[in-house]
Amino acid sequence: MRRFGGEAGQKWHDGAVSATDTEDSADQVWCFQCGNEYEAGVETCVECGVPTSAERPQPAEEVGGEDEPQLAYEFHEWTGQGRSILDGMLTRAGIDHAWQGATLIVREEDEAIVDSAVAETEVVAMPTLDLEQPTMVYELEDLDPEQHARLLRRLGDQGISHAFDRNGDLFVYEKDEERVDELFDGLDSADASEREFGPGNNADPVEVMTNLFIAAGRLRKKGNDAKGVVGLVAATDIAEQMTLPYGMTADIWGNVLDVSTGLASVLKGENELAEGTVEEFAGHLHDLLRRLI
Repeated sequence: MRRFGGEAGQKWHDGAVSATDTEDSADQVWCFQCGNEYEAGVETCVECGVPTSAERPQPAEEVGGEDEPQLAYEFHEWTGQGRSILDGMLTRAGIDHAWQGATLIVREEDEAIVDSAVAETEVVAMPTLDLEQPTMVYELEDLDPEQHARLLRRLGDQGISHAFDRNGDLFVYEKDEERVDELFDGLDSADASEREFGPGNNADPVEVMTNLFIAAGRLRKKGNDAKGVVGLVAATDIAEQMTLPYGMTADIWGNVLDVSTGLASVLKGENELAEGTVEEFAGHLHDLLRRLI
């Protein structure tokens, strides 16, 4: 995903399709990307290959008012299904937006909300397994928080490919079944080398990382941004109490905590930076989280 800004009304891509002046019909569906119109029942755009929508797409030039700056996000590396999920999230949230191919146009003032929707979509729509290969599922509801954390650390340490669905069930390749079974057999005790995290809480890891991502995005632009400072400190306080999030290795989550807690201590006036600036450290945290969410 690449994002850039522009003035209101600026066009980033030739060939934008404007909606007609006729009212929406229950007998019609549209491609949210190119604006092609189809009869109801057509599920996929023949040109773009993305799912059709019952909502008529908005022209890019109609996003926001004449004097409102726009932002453009490029999602050429995303699947059509991923872009469709993001489009639905923005529509349900009432966010003014339009598509020009795989480029999303929004109002600049909606940046934080769009960033949050992008982060959530990446979790939902971007699997980490090749689903064309045989997989198997493990239900984890009987594991306590410490066992969850140990399992996830060991999956990462051993390089076992895995993914989680929205119910928290673990998916792995069938070829790794014996190795995964061995991990389950040893979950009752921690290894001496394993890093333990917080006692756990009811926080949603995706929400916490998204809040850190948004706050770091503000601070990388302006180190004393009030909302950024409050948001990062609050999200860091929660993150410190969390067990290892699903699908994340101990070293990566530990790196997130190290950077965020270090930055939070500076923002609270407890420590000073030995080198660099708040903007630089926030930029590092922002880039780190972008790869995770």
